[in-house]
Amino acid sequence: MPTETELHYICKPTALRPVARVIDFLTTQEFLADEPACKRLWDLISTLFRTRSKFLAVWSGVKYVAVHRELDGRADGFLLVNAPINWQIDYVVVSPEAHGRGIASALVTETANQAFLRGAPYVMLTSKESLRRLYEGCGFIPVSESPALVAADCQTV
Repeated sequence: MPTETELHYICKPTALRPVARVIDFLTTQEFLADEPACKRLWDLISTLFRTRSKFLAVWSGVKYVAVHRELDGRADGFLLVNAPINWQIDYVVVSPEAHGRGIASALVTETANQAFLRGAPYVMLTSKESLRRLYEGCGFIPVSESPALVAADCQTV
């Protein structure tokens, strides 16, 4: 069975972009205080990705967690940020019942906004080619298409 091509993306945040949904942007410690959200993230990772070992390896470097919540407060979308200097988006997870509502886009855009506000020079991620439209819509460009990485600009759509 052939695997889907993965692309590496980069974004240099230079301004705030509009976000269509309210996103909580939390430190890891703030996120860990929300037991129901932690359980929900684990359940989604376990069922959607089947990569629990990768998740556990990545988790030790996670500095921020972006969370989308339903009106009742239940978390239904997550994004993990590894942030030593540049920011690396490691997981974007949205519950299946919430797909198609712009939650992933809001999580990614809010993360780029937070990177801008906190002075992170770049935000990077690796994803399947089938998600290219999502990430390019949030201002990311494939690294292969940007010989001068400093030209990556989150304002460009």
